[in-house]
Amino acid sequence: MKKCCFIAGLLVAGCAFGALAQKKDNNVKVWEESEARRLVPEVRTFVTPQICDMQMLSTSRETFGPYYFEIKSVEQTFNFELQNFKNRALYRACQEGDADAVIEPLFNSYVYEKDSKMLVVELSGYPVKYTNFRPASKDEVDMIGVVYPDARTSVSIGTGGESSNGSKNENQNKK
Repeated sequence: MKKCCFIAGLLVAGCAFGALAQKKDNNVKVWEESEARRLVPEVRTFVTPQICDMQMLSTSRETFGPYYFEIKSVEQTFNFELQNFKNRALYRACQEGDADAVIEPLFNSYVYEKDSKMLVVELSGYPVKYTNFRPASKDEVDMIGVVYPDARTSVSIGTGGESSNGSKNENQNKK
């Protein structure tokens, strides 16, 4: 017990002497910067592309809406606000049609003269549900390059079913 008290006393005394040994700067600092060497770890990810099928819920174009949105005035409604209202109408149409998406939506937006503070958005399109999620096959990945020829990245499928994502080389970009 005496040894423990003696060791604890030595530790307290050592810490006190260490604190006293530090230089104290009495000047008030207005600004200070310090920098140390820092190493940023490199992170590389490998993505297995996923693909799914779309099940059409209707073989004919469906009409959704009208959806009403309050505005200040036609003159004070900007394009980004109109796009937001159209996106909100599309969201409501997906909810209404129990769909995950609406393919090829056509929008009709208007304001009545008698109620110039209300924007009306109607839309039509083909509601779909996403089904059959799965890793993309090599043929499906190759099709992505055909559909999106200007893509700046490519995806390759390994022989063991593994996928990796990397940059195209110069020759692939020219094709």
